[in-house]
Amino acid sequence: MVIAGIDRLLHADWSLSPSKRWYAQARRIDGQWLVSDAARIEHVYRWRDNVLMSSDHGTTLAGFDFPIGVPAQWAARAGVTDFRAWLAMLDTPRWQQFFDTASTPEEISLTRPFYPQHATRGVSQSDLTQALDVEDFDALRRGCERDMPGRKPCPLFWTLGANQVGKAAQTGWCEVILPALDQGVALWPFDGALEDLAQTHHCILCETWPTLAARLMRAGFSGRQSKRRQTDRLDACRHLLESDLPVTWEVSAKASLESGFGERADGEDAFDAMLGLLMMIAIVEGKLPVSSVLSCEERYLEGWILGLCRDATAVQ
Repeated sequence: MVIAGIDRLLHADWSLSPSKRWYAQARRIDGQWLVSDAARIEHVYRWRDNVLMSSDHGTTLAGFDFPIGVPAQWAARAGVTDFRAWLAMLDTPRWQQFFDTASTPEEISLTRPFYPQHATRGVSQSDLTQALDVEDFDALRRGCERDMPGRKPCPLFWTLGANQVGKAAQTGWCEVILPALDQGVALWPFDGALEDLAQTHHCILCETWPTLAARLMRAGFSGRQSKRRQTDRLDACRHLLESDLPVTWEVSAKASLESGFGERADGEDAFDAMLGLLMMIAIVEGKLPVSSVLSCEERYLEGWILGLCRDATAVQ
């Protein structure tokens, strides 16, 4: 189903490190998406207020590759039943330490669940599962993460390793999500169906995952390839350029794809920003599904990853 009413798409590849935050955007012009080159987010507050929240281009759908939502087992123990309503409570005394990462197992609690602060000897995932009273590490994943085929995203509250998302989520929620919600943006899927939100809000935020985007756009990497290598990115970029999406490329955007986003170390971040953007175009154009049919728990508490569908097919 084509989603009408969306005039601009943004996709941000997010990280705890400001130097690894990149975004790409596309504007709908006469039925085509004009794709701009990926760019680094130099000053997050200026970018949030002047780019993300800008109404100059009509209605914006913006994707971020960090979790938006909380795991149900933790929520049941913490007394959280509605994610959107709970976000408004984070500035109350009970939740004032929520974003303070625990340094030791003794500091972990239901209201301070992020762990650990540093990679020190003896730190283990079992510290977190025991303190939060869940049976195993997988119990801290949301339904959309457990349903993900192949490599599964790391749970929200774990803050170590190349696959961790905890610290990115902490900064993303504090620097983007919460301030943007104060300015009236919508949060998918919590605030409603995407096609409905496009008719009622000037800006909609959602969660993405570049690994899923690579699979859906047939731009993934084999076991011997690495997204960090320019030569391997070139193969994926060629396929993206050959897709049948209704896009036109700004000169610099096409040049970046043709070069595999260059030899620089941050080429993988710019690639992920563009990859997620093209997946979002495919979804808005009806070439990929928005999501599976969501349960009430997924819709109001855990959230969902845009494009994840249990029976999704890739773009040809």
